[in-house]
Amino acid sequence: MNLQTHIIKGFHWPRHYTSAVAIGWHVDGEAGPIGSDPKNKEHLAARSMGQYGVTTAMPRILDIHDDLDIPASFFIPAYLVKEYPELTKRISEASVSHEIAYHGYMHENVFMVTDKEEDDLFDLQVTIMQEELGRKCSGWSAPGWGVRENTLQNMFKHNFLYDSSLMEYDRPYILCYDEKKMVELPISMVLDDYEIYGASLYPHGGGVNATAEEGYQIYREEFDGLRAYGGLFTTTFHPCILGRPGRLMMLKRLLAYMKSFEDVWFATYEEIATYVKEEFIR
Repeated sequence: MNLQTHIIKGFHWPRHYTSAVAIGWHVDGEAGPIGSDPKNKEHLAARSMGQYGVTTAMPRILDIHDDLDIPASFFIPAYLVKEYPELTKRISEASVSHEIAYHGYMHENVFMVTDKEEDDLFDLQVTIMQEELGRKCSGWSAPGWGVRENTLQNMFKHNFLYDSSLMEYDRPYILCYDEKKMVELPISMVLDDYEIYGASLYPHGGGVNATAEEGYQIYREEFDGLRAYGGLFTTTFHPCILGRPGRLMMLKRLLAYMKSFEDVWFATYEEIATYVKEEFIR
């Protein structure tokens, strides 16, 4: 594979900021279970769990972001964008400037499709987002963080500004592939709500039901650490998981704590990637 990763020498955040926060929501809806196994189209309970995130949790999530004046990036499978036009309308009309980004067509696992099928799915998601949103998106986070060489080729083919699926550093860094460059906004399993609260009805049911307070402690510790080291706090939150009422109350308290620090930049992934590209990529 011709992929190389480069840390950015002399990296600094803009203005007076010493670290940054980008709140990412993976709005998988019913595309999550269906993408894992097409047979879940008939699994009404599994589908309804994903639908809860779209119809019940998302309005509450947007209200929290409005109340605290914190932008977010919403990674949404193209299938859902077409299926729920009121969802993207509500995001676009929020008082805070949010971002909508790519997240596959049906949250597909790239390791279960051929290169040609993946190529077609990339083309399809880009086309649908263009038609439904009236513009192309700037970047993406891979469904299930599944990235292989053919995935990279498609990202560069469609001129993505950034990817947010890899984990080598905890500040923005550069992906170089066949002399082309892209911003990487790293993620972490520490900041994935599924690792704390993950539960699903497919294929066999079950999962974890930790207290909201456990999540608060983990997320606050990671924020404090990243702030101390000048890092980037990016989340992989799911409305159907973290969007449960008790956890949302915890999240609002956590975000209020994080917002109390004036040296932390709250921005969308697109804003951060644009800054990195303009400031550090030649």
